[in-house]
Amino acid sequence: MKHPREADVKLELGDWLTQLGFPVFDEKRNPKRPQWPTFRVRNTQQGKRPDLVVCGDLRGGSHLRRSVYVAVEVKVGVKHQDILDAFDAVLQYFCDYLWGAEYMVGETSIEIGAFVVATRFSRRGFLWEAEGKFQPERIVKGPFDAHPTTFSVSRLLWRQRDNLLKRLQQLSAVPGIERRLREGPQPHRSGPQVGVLVQEPTGKGHVILMVPPAPYHWRFEPPARRI
Repeated sequence: MKHPREADVKLELGDWLTQLGFPVFDEKRNPKRPQWPTFRVRNTQQGKRPDLVVCGDLRGGSHLRRSVYVAVEVKVGVKHQDILDAFDAVLQYFCDYLWGAEYMVGETSIEIGAFVVATRFSRRGFLWEAEGKFQPERIVKGPFDAHPTTFSVSRLLWRQRDNLLKRLQQLSAVPGIERRLREGPQPHRSGPQVGVLVQEPTGKGHVILMVPPAPYHWRFEPPARRI
């Protein structure tokens, strides 16, 4: 069986989200989707950037956050290596952002609320193709429901994010560190979240972001306000 290319998966995911009403921004002008606007990233040494930026409202319990920009790293999701590569990429974007990477739409700087992983199977409620073989009763129950690998990836991303923030805080306390580093983390920025974008796995049809803080299982909705 021939699997789609990553570029094709990006189109699939972008089409799905735009059909639901989300504004979608591509990393570069896409001749196959010329109607999609683009974003760019400044102040990043590696020059790498996520595949898409999506804007929407985050709703969880009594909490509501309007017009949140979410950066999406897209992988096919057939190989386990896809998930590992996406894990590394999301944490790299997070670190770049803390150290001054600036996301732009046109000439406007935007704040990224979360960096997330998505694959071809996000529409089915999980990241890795092999998870589709699990029976429904294998879904991990807790603050949110999730398939096993997707659950583990989201939790590990959260832990690594917290570890990175703690290390930066420790580093900033070293005497004279500002003389040892050419550039430092941006103190005025609150660190964005990291996690996973999938459709709600128990069949309710909602797009969710599996990111902290509580309730950890945020419904991602098309923005109620024009951006």
